[in-house]
Amino acid sequence: MNILWAILASIALSRSAVFGTTLPAKRFYDTHNYYVLEQRSDTTAAASLTEVARSLGVEIVERAGELEDTWLVRTLKPEFEARDGEDTLDPVLSAFENLRLKASSPFVARSEEAISARQIVSAVSFLERQTPAELVKRAPPPIRPPTPTSAQGVANRLGLKDPLFTEQWHIINDEFPDHMMNITSVWDMGLTGKGVVTAFIDDGLDFDTEDLKDAFVCRPTLLCTFHGLILG
Repeated sequence: MNILWAILASIALSRSAVFGTTLPAKRFYDTHNYYVLEQRSDTTAAASLTEVARSLGVEIVERAGELEDTWLVRTLKPEFEARDGEDTLDPVLSAFENLRLKASSPFVARSEEAISARQIVSAVSFLERQTPAELVKRAPPPIRPPTPTSAQGVANRLGLKDPLFTEQWHIINDEFPDHMMNITSVWDMGLTGKGVVTAFIDDGLDFDTEDLKDAFVCRPTLLCTFHGLILG
């Protein structure tokens, strides 16, 4: 039996070394339980990976991706496994816990069995059973119609065609309402600024721009009148 475990471990190690960059080995969760085992590499007195696998009763599958000293191991599922929600002892984890108890027991401290247990325990820094998670395809979040007071809702209601209207946070601010000019109620009253002449005394306006030049009437005194909306 020891020779068989050594052969299986050698095959698994060779496969991982040669095909380390290929796709992971196929999993058989219906028939096997899988575990991640991290081998401690900072001690020379610890047992080898083959000895650890033999003591825990697992088969080495392959290295876990690009993680050094981390291995995927497996064992056949028990013939009768507990149903969902029922407490049961995992045979591999139980075997490791028994080795830990044996390694720390003062009654058999010098026995060969205790020495072997300490070597196995000192070689393993992490051991955990892997539970497959079913991937569920999630639907995209539902697209809800804009509220009447939102920027898009106001644009739809008033027939505004400006593609950048919803980005003009100073007019309607959906995220921070306290920062907007709160003028939609004026627009709803029919006060759009049509026919109203406003004047700016400012040299910071580009009245030659394509969007505004037709709305400006500038005097020689640099006083310009602007025909537009009442903004507040």
